[in-house]
Order: sequence, then C-alpha cells, then structure tokens
Amino acid sequence: MIIISKALRTIKKFLSDIQLKEYDIAPKKNVRILIFSEDKPKLKKKPYDQIDYIPDYVLEQLFRHINNLHKDVIPIVWVMYKTGLRISDVLGLKQDCLVKLNGKYWIVTDIEKTYVERHRMPIDDELANILAVLIDKAKKNSNIDNNPDNLIFVRYTGSRKGKPYSQRWIRKNLNIFAREYNITDESGKLYHFKNHSFRHTYGVKMLNNGADILTVQELLAHASPEMTLRYAKILDDRKRKVHDEVMKSGVFTFNVHGEIEQEITGEISQDILDMLWLNHKLNAIDTPYGTCLQRNKGKCEYAKQPPCLTCNGGKPCKNLGIGIFEGDIKKYEIHINSVKALIKQAKEYNRLEMVKENEELLKIYEEIYNTIKDGNIIYGRIDKLMK
Repeated sequence: MIIISKALRTIKKFLSDIQLKEYDIAPKKNVRILIFSEDKPKLKKKPYDQIDYIPDYVLEQLFRHINNLHKDVIPIVWVMYKTGLRISDVLGLKQDCLVKLNGKYWIVTDIEKTYVERHRMPIDDELANILAVLIDKAKKNSNIDNNPDNLIFVRYTGSRKGKPYSQRWIRKNLNIFAREYNITDESGKLYHFKNHSFRHTYGVKMLNNGADILTVQELLAHASPEMTLRYAKILDDRKRKVHDEVMKSGVFTFNVHGEIEQEITGEISQDILDMLWLNHKLNAIDTPYGTCLQRNKGKCEYAKQPPCLTCNGGKPCKNLGIGIFEGDIKKYEIHINSVKALIKQAKEYNRLEMVKENEELLKIYEEIYNTIKDGNIIYGRIDKLMK
C-alpha cells in the first residue's frame, strides 16, 4: 500500500510539472480531477487499544549510539522520551516553556489535541539543561521574520522558514540511524521507529514503576481515564509474566493438618494458572486512588463510602473544602469517569456487590460535581473564614 501511494504521488508530481511547462503531452484536465483521493489505498487503522511502546532492548541500543544521531534530532528524542509529549507538542514548544517552581523544573505548554492550555510537565535537571541551551540559541538566532512564533525547534531558512521541523523528517532520520547502527528487536529484525512510540513508552514506564492511572492521565493530558487504561494491558502482561514464574516454582496450599506446605509438582496446568490470574483480577480492583488488594482478605469497610465524603452524617467532612480551588471540577470529572469504568468492569464479571457499591459511590461523586460545577462550594466551616 505504501509503494502504491508513493507511485501515485510521483505520477501526480510528473503530470503537474508537464502541465506547468505546457508540454504537448500534458493532460488538458487539471491533475486534481485525474487522481482522486479514493484512488489511493487506505492504510488499515491500528486498533484503538494497541500500544506501540519501545522495548528496553531497543532503547539500550538507541541511547548507546544516540550521539551519532542527527544533532537536531537528539534533543527532540530526549524531550519525547522524558515527557511523553506528542511529537506535535514537542515541535510546538516555545522559548518560554521552561519554568522553575519551588526549585524544580517544569515544561509548560499548550496541548493541541485535548485543548489543554498551559499544561505543566515535571522534568529532571538534565532535560532542563538541554532546553536552556536550545532556548538561548533560539533567542540569539530568531527574529520576527524567521521565527514569528518564538519556537525552539524551527527552520530559519528554506521552504519551511519560520516553521518547526517536519515530523516525517524526524522519523526518517531515526530510521536512517537505525539502519546505520543496526538497531534491532530481540528477534534480530531491524527496528522501525515511530515518533508516537516514545509517548507510549513514557506511559508504560510510568505505570510499570508504580505510578497510578490518574497521575499518568494527568501527565499525558489524556481527556479521560479510559484513554490511559489502554496502558493497563501492558502492565497486566508484565504482572502475568512475573506471576507465572512464581507460580511455576511452587503453589502454596493447606495440608490436612492446617499447616502451609509448598507443593512442587513440575509444570502447572495452564487452566489452573488462568483461574488463579482471573481470581486475582477480580479481587484486586483498580480504584481512582490505586489498586485495592483488601478484597483478597475480605470486604473493605470503606469500600462503599470514602470517609472524607461521608463522615458528617453521610455528608462531606465539615473541614473538607470542595470547589474552593481551581481543579476540583476536573478532579471529580476524573473520579466519575473512573468509577463508571469500574462499574463496567464489575458488570462484565457479574460482581453485583461491587456494582452496587460503586453505583452508590458514583451517586456521591455526581452530587458533589453538580454542586460545584455551577460555581458553588461545599464547606461546613464557612464561619471560620469570617473570623
């Protein structure tokens, strides 16, 4: 399909050129009505939940040789890898994007796809130093003519003067680099880089190293927790691999005397492993605050009602202020979407008690959300503010 698309582009360019030069063999009709968009083969879209992250095996090779990559692409790779920003947002970074708050560095930028303004991403000192050098260089080389938008990654001359680097050019340089230094996957096949894979890699690495879904959602500026939950499959695969290795080494059971014994019988049936894993998934439930493991031992006494929201006779604690500060509305939108996702998951496994508990929790969240979205606040100690 890619070859056909390239061939059609070449033909279109050829026909346009001979028309422009008015050759006798040039077609009379405009090229735009000779080659239609439907003539081009449609590339099959990847599944919504497919996560193309870069394996550590490939990353090790990339960073071993990264100083041999095109000098203008190196800092872009570091920004994509260390922030998870989309390539379009990386290329849109401006000279005021680097800020320092409470002794720590952040990137502040607008996220075009989800319409998030002044999104703030924490970064380490190493990346901050790279950005500081790029910003200083851009300020020295820029003027209203060659960089009207005060970009960092900008072309100062040529057909793209005043515009950021081409996304295709970055991907092309990465894959030329991969061929030159024989960067392969674990099967020995040459690895093909995609710019967006760095974003998926960031999300997977954050989850694999203990970050919760809501934090990753906020860092990646996803519009909903469902988008971030796509990464959970990768996390599950990693957990499953560790789980299987442990289970193959021995299953802990009770003997007839009530003592724990370790039963090692060699290879364990896949059906048994699948059953154990399913039980784990049903009992260890993801919540808006993390993964709850209490259900393995019994019912959590706080499962129905978070105490901060119900300890005041079923109402929020008098010392809890909701809707006072910026961000509370978004916070409860996230809670509502997360609980809805949990209800859906519980229904799939026919866990009716979990459905009931989470529906009660959803009602609490929605009542609070409907109160504060109109500009109202919830605070039982308002008299304290008057003193």
